[in-house]
Amino acid sequence: MQRVGSIKDPVMTFDNVSVFFTKKKFLGPKSVIKAVDSINLDVGHGEIVAVVGESGSGKTTLGRTAIGLQRATSGKVIFTDNNLNVDVSTARGRRWKELRKYLQIIFQDPFSSIDPNMRVYDALRIPLQSQGVRDKKEIEDRIYKVFSEVGLPSDLLWNYVFQLSGGQRQRVSIARVLLFSPSLVVADEAVSMLDVSLKGDILNIIKKIQNNFGVSFLFITHEMAVAKVIADRVAVMYLGNLVEIGTADKIVSNPLHPYTQALIQASPTIDPSLRETLRTVNVRGEIPPSNAHPPGCKFHPRCPFVMETCKHNIPSLKEVENGHYVSCWLY
Repeated sequence: MQRVGSIKDPVMTFDNVSVFFTKKKFLGPKSVIKAVDSINLDVGHGEIVAVVGESGSGKTTLGRTAIGLQRATSGKVIFTDNNLNVDVSTARGRRWKELRKYLQIIFQDPFSSIDPNMRVYDALRIPLQSQGVRDKKEIEDRIYKVFSEVGLPSDLLWNYVFQLSGGQRQRVSIARVLLFSPSLVVADEAVSMLDVSLKGDILNIIKKIQNNFGVSFLFITHEMAVAKVIADRVAVMYLGNLVEIGTADKIVSNPLHPYTQALIQASPTIDPSLRETLRTVNVRGEIPPSNAHPPGCKFHPRCPFVMETCKHNIPSLKEVENGHYVSCWLY
């Protein structure tokens, strides 16, 4: 597939990346789950790219593949920064350990991502020591610095993790990824389990980190309203494919793909004035399982604007306006 939407000097490049799983049945043939299917996407230095889609769209698998927690079945995941130019999907041994410093993740659930029975200080100390930092003064300085960056009082360092609230735990998770001055952070539904006020606080911290340290983010979310607030660009994902890519403003104000329009229509906090400019999209049914992709355009069984060609032919991503790409036969 021809690369589209490429940018100059990316920190990470997904080059025709696919992630397939084989599902075994007790009786019957094996089936292939296409979690990520031929993804081409760049993430720039200091850029926040939001990957938006329903559960089952493959966005979390893409994020895990970005930092090597999941190996790509095919294609390349190229990380370029800190004098490195490495295919993350094939990195092993010392190279893999070195990459861990620069590629970090904030998990969705702050209640399970950190051992609740550890003191907060130890939860931050152990990762540093695992990467060879032994000087106690350096460890202490780094911990106090990142704790300040996420807006937590230093006296909480001596609490046990189970004593913290959900918002405080997620801030500790963010502090932990900052320990190594990362180049790229995957934020996997990092605010989905928080209430509205805490969401705003965490999003502000992420923007602060982006602005102050030039950290890139692959921000995974199912909420288009959150993507609008946090992202520089938005990539809309459906059944393992990217169906639309563009700046956050363009995606929200002028969504082209019917699936993108449906996501915005379903978002209760999107600007009401924008709703009046969108055509109503009555999407049918639910997202099908990943081992039962329909032929042609994968969205066609649910699309109210389906045409005959949609049922048999896969549309490629087409640049409709500068930097705005869509995969749809309507264009």
